[in-house]
Amino acid sequence: MIPWHKVITPHADIRAGRLDEAVFAADLSDVLADRGPLEYRDAVTFFRKTYPTQGLLNLLAAMASRLGGKGAGEAVVQIQTPFGGGKTHSLIALYHMFKHATELKGSDAMDAVLSKAGLTAVPTARVLSFVGTAADALKGKTPWGALAEQLGQYPVLKDHDQRRRAPGKDLLHKLLAGAPTLILMDEIAEYAVKAKDFADQLMAFFQELTETVKVLPQCALVVTLPSSVPYGDEGERVLTQLQRIFGRVEAIYTPVEGEEVYEIVRRRLFEDEPDPQATRRVAEEFAEMYRQLGDDVPKDARDRAYRDRLRRAYPFHPELIDLLFEHWSTYSTFQRTRGVLRFLAEVVADLYAREHAAPLIQPAHLNLGNPAIRRELMKHIGNEYEGVIASDIAGPNAKAGKIDREMGSEYARFGVASGLATAIFFGSFSGSEKKGVGVQRLRLALLRPGIPPAIVGDALRRLEEELWYLHVEQGLYAFSSQPNLNRVIVEKEEAVHDETILEEIRARLEKLAGTEWAVRLWPEQTQDVPDTREMQLAVLGPDHLWSAGRGIEFVEEFLKKCGQTFRAYQNALVVLAPGASEWIALREQVKRYLALRVIRDDRALLRHLSEENKKWLEGKLKDAENGIGFQLFGTYRHLGKAGAQGVDWFDLGLPTVGEKVSLARRVQDFLRGEDLLLSKLPPKRLLDKALRPDEKEKPVEEIVEAFLKYPQLPMVKSESVVREAIAQGVQEGLFGARSGGRTYFREVVPLSVLEYGAVLVRDVAAPGPTASAPGLGEVSATEIVSALGTSAATAARDIYRAVWTQRKKDFRDETQFRQAFVKALQDGAERGLFAWVLPAGGEKVDWGQVLELGQIRKREDTRRTPPAGMQTYRLRVKVSWDKLSDFVRGVVSPLRNDGAELTVEVSLEARAASGGLKQATLDQKVRETLRQIGAEIVHEQQEPS
Repeated sequence: MIPWHKVITPHADIRAGRLDEAVFAADLSDVLADRGPLEYRDAVTFFRKTYPTQGLLNLLAAMASRLGGKGAGEAVVQIQTPFGGGKTHSLIALYHMFKHATELKGSDAMDAVLSKAGLTAVPTARVLSFVGTAADALKGKTPWGALAEQLGQYPVLKDHDQRRRAPGKDLLHKLLAGAPTLILMDEIAEYAVKAKDFADQLMAFFQELTETVKVLPQCALVVTLPSSVPYGDEGERVLTQLQRIFGRVEAIYTPVEGEEVYEIVRRRLFEDEPDPQATRRVAEEFAEMYRQLGDDVPKDARDRAYRDRLRRAYPFHPELIDLLFEHWSTYSTFQRTRGVLRFLAEVVADLYAREHAAPLIQPAHLNLGNPAIRRELMKHIGNEYEGVIASDIAGPNAKAGKIDREMGSEYARFGVASGLATAIFFGSFSGSEKKGVGVQRLRLALLRPGIPPAIVGDALRRLEEELWYLHVEQGLYAFSSQPNLNRVIVEKEEAVHDETILEEIRARLEKLAGTEWAVRLWPEQTQDVPDTREMQLAVLGPDHLWSAGRGIEFVEEFLKKCGQTFRAYQNALVVLAPGASEWIALREQVKRYLALRVIRDDRALLRHLSEENKKWLEGKLKDAENGIGFQLFGTYRHLGKAGAQGVDWFDLGLPTVGEKVSLARRVQDFLRGEDLLLSKLPPKRLLDKALRPDEKEKPVEEIVEAFLKYPQLPMVKSESVVREAIAQGVQEGLFGARSGGRTYFREVVPLSVLEYGAVLVRDVAAPGPTASAPGLGEVSATEIVSALGTSAATAARDIYRAVWTQRKKDFRDETQFRQAFVKALQDGAERGLFAWVLPAGGEKVDWGQVLELGQIRKREDTRRTPPAGMQTYRLRVKVSWDKLSDFVRGVVSPLRNDGAELTVEVSLEARAASGGLKQATLDQKVRETLRQIGAEIVHEQQEPS
């Protein structure tokens, strides 16, 4: 839609920024003295720029009828409105109509008046006036003296005037009779306050005047009274007396009523009428938007009549005008129509200068950063709100503007948060009890076609959380000079120490760590995480933050070293690092939570909070509590593991809202999803990864160690994953396993067998079935062990049935299977894999009875002595210090895998050039490491350099 300033043009002085406030301050005394703005002095210009409201036309017609002798029209008329409500404007209209009837003849306004009065011409009449604000109550003439002077009969009332005595009805009748006479009296309440020395005589005169005018057929008195006066108790007393006097005889006229103000405002502020098609299009677009919003906007905004109000109020939104009249004009200091015009003129000048792009001027568009606009409001509510505006709404450091910048381009483009804060401020004040704005009306104040309605709710939540002077009570938003809980929270946050924040974060991490892996929390040195075969997760602290574009040097050292030694089991350790930017957010979240908790526990403070604020506090505390867990997962999302070329970094991503898992479990799930952590290892993959093509066999222990050490291999959840893969490969015939002089192939191999010096064998000749007995097979003792599972003892017949069910396809019949099963029982008992037992007397029972009555019991696994061979092997060798890890891998480990009990004694001689060895190195590094690993120092010698 077209911006409003391209459809309608403000007056030249508004466009130029040279606004003359006198244009909106109608003054009858200036008109009488032929001074002041042309808009008031010149009758033709005055009526051209005056919108003929129904109230004004009725008043002019009544006076014309009265003075024309038609017998209609009231003798005494009181115009009573709040300040600036059009009273003086009405008197000026009466003055020009009777004083300049010739110049006004044929004008639209005069034709409308004469038609309503039933006249063909404006009657000739004497026009008398008295303006209380211009009159000198001390040395000037009294109202009766001024009227006599204007009639050229001052000598008649000279003594009464000088002695400040009311003349009485007879003299007034003599004075006013003989010709049609119109008396205009403005601001008499202010004059009565000034004339306190003869206030009683003044009140007597007004009563005598009303009674005199009442009986003269072509005489009329029009007087203005405010609805209140800003003169304290004396002013109120005077106003009450005047209302009592004039209330006896007068008719009351209201110059401006209802939606007429729209036309008045437009005519006084703009040069021309807008294009009807443009205003209709804007009204229809807004009306359709409100219809689609449904209950999100007030019901009256969805009525058809509101479309007409949008059109009539153009270029202003009705909500802006309504707030001015329903809220601000209720202040006794606010001049109703005059104040509205002056304020809106400043608004239009500001928006025109900034080429405001909206189709209508809404409350959200007021620029409270403009001193002239702000001043118009401060004069009624007090300068203490200057600080409120600067803190929360408008200005370089205002929080609403900061929210717009933080929430994204849409918010900044439309100024959503700033606009809402401005609209709330504008609706926060009133001279009555009507204060504050609800969400529905705030949508009217801000939304226009093109702005996503959903952003209103988001912006309001941010305003509630961050502004210091915004209050929400019973669904109404309002600003106050008193700080809200946000300010209290900030003060409490400033008192929270960094140590307290870190303690809270660490305590929560301990609860979230999990038991799936060994979790090492906030290690400070590499030796804080031991070099072990168990899977470990190191969770780094705030001293080691991850940031985009670079990892953490500490992590690379951490994964390679454990203290001064190289870390062997690099593939059994992963590191979780907090993000630098996320850590800041986490810290602020925890600080907010701790501050809220302090407020909740402050009983003295709680006593001063409303119930709504208490509920708000509890809700915020709950949100903060729940948000910390989510923020922790979002902060600790950067995962590092040893890679072939250094550290490989991964982003775990944001957690799912409501997700309840441990840190360790979250890491495991991610690594599994990336195929970096295996809970099950396919035997073929194991064979390809663990053995080179030219390797025929390799100790199982070396294979397990390889998966725990080398980053180029996938990580395994535990050591058993590797052994289970080997067992599966043996059973499937992919490879064999040799242990204790026996080779397992195409059969179940107990995992315990793979722990005692077993060797994986690539090629094993598998015996096939004989031609004379196709389908014949055998049962191995390890199959019985496997069928036992975790049970200590099981009925022999149950084991028999289990194995038969699984293997019957490999046998000619059950008789053959029975024979093979008995043989396996004998073999397993002899090898100590299990024992069979019978009830009492069962020692002499044959094997058939064992199957029917006996039990098979698993024997405890113990580390068996390797088969007979070389009994002792001694080695003394010189090894380069940088080949120690190779020595352990190629010499020590294979001997250990063969079941040998090893005794290793290290002989070391260290020589240093100039400067010698540092004593601190010997004490803090060498001896401390020996102590930590439990080494027995057989001999130690230190020689001076």
